[in-house]
Amino acid sequence: MPDARRPIVPKSVAMFVFNEVSHDRRVLKEADALQAAGWSVTIHGIRQRRSKASVRENRTSGVVIARHPLSVFPSVPPGWSHAWALLLTPIFVIQFVAMSALAFLGIRAAKQVRSAFALWAWGAKAARAAVDAEFLHAHDLSGGVPALFAADTSRATLVYDSHEVFLESGHWARAPRFVRRLLASKIEQPLLRRAAGLITVNPSVEQVLSERYEIPDRRAVVYNCVDPLVSPVRPRELRDAIGLTDDTPIALYHGGFSPVRGLRQIIDAAVDPRLENIHVAFLGYGPMEAELRTLAARPDVAGRIHVLKAVSPEVLDRWVAGADVGLMPNQHETLNEYVSTPNKLFESIGVGTPVVSSDFPERRRIILDGPEGPLGALCNPSDPADIARAIVEVIGGTPAEREAYRSRCRAAALARWNWDAQVATLVQLYGDLDPA
Repeated sequence: MPDARRPIVPKSVAMFVFNEVSHDRRVLKEADALQAAGWSVTIHGIRQRRSKASVRENRTSGVVIARHPLSVFPSVPPGWSHAWALLLTPIFVIQFVAMSALAFLGIRAAKQVRSAFALWAWGAKAARAAVDAEFLHAHDLSGGVPALFAADTSRATLVYDSHEVFLESGHWARAPRFVRRLLASKIEQPLLRRAAGLITVNPSVEQVLSERYEIPDRRAVVYNCVDPLVSPVRPRELRDAIGLTDDTPIALYHGGFSPVRGLRQIIDAAVDPRLENIHVAFLGYGPMEAELRTLAARPDVAGRIHVLKAVSPEVLDRWVAGADVGLMPNQHETLNEYVSTPNKLFESIGVGTPVVSSDFPERRRIILDGPEGPLGALCNPSDPADIARAIVEVIGGTPAEREAYRSRCRAAALARWNWDAQVATLVQLYGDLDPA
């Protein structure tokens, strides 16, 4: 019997990510790298209601971003009759109304159910737009939904790119156990079983997945590194935005504003007398923004705490390079936080900014155990006094000692923690999988 699955377009890659893509640096950099290496890449993301993001965007690299609108109405996966949409519409609308009401009452599970329906509908749209791709590149479990839908009706090669231990991260870590078991058995394990290759952000994430699932034989660790920024003059964007001179120390947190990132602990640390001459800047966005602005007005820290809007990935490096130390005291609330190596770690090292980080295994290996280390200091993230101690350790010394930290970071970035090294690993994996 002939194979009825759709034909594929050689050297084409469909990436799937359940966000608007614009600020997802890892996804954009991987897509640009594969495009430069000869593949033709389309990133399928979402488009929120009332978003200003384009439905279709062409990057200068040649990568195309296709954003599929979220809707309360269902789409159906490739291979399904469109009549299914008519049958499913009442179910989708009823659940949306019911879950919205329950979410308004503060029932957390309602938001998760609503998100699951939205993910399914978006996944079906994205899969329909990608059925002729040769490679289906799923970013995290959520990106795996359209990848599995599309793989069912094509001869595509599937790659799973796990940015984190997904079911141990964010609100999924707090979901009922039966929900996580259902997602693991019905999505993540089938995704890993179907995948020809697995990409992870560090060895610890790969280890966790290998202990829980059957994983592909072909695997690669692609760290979230950046292109090193080597400049004899430190950029002034951050200092100009705050209005500070070059000799005023700045401790910078950049990224998402959420409690698990240790932002309240950072502000509590700022009260420590050892930090009385140090300014703290928060650069980013997220649900804690209003709270941060309120905390920044406290009399004991007023004038030394600055909350700034996020900047584009294209200029972020210059802002980070203007800080004296990068802060990342993630709280040990979930397994995912414990094994994480956040983007900001490499974004800081890559521009010569030493870091203060939670004392977690992967971070210790990078910050202290490498041949160029130490690249900063580790701390107990739940203890503001210890965060303050670590900040002083990095930027409380002599000018020569502070410059030594920056020099070691730049050396480490040039030697190993740079994007070119990661591109080589990524392209090698794709080359191994490419039937051509």
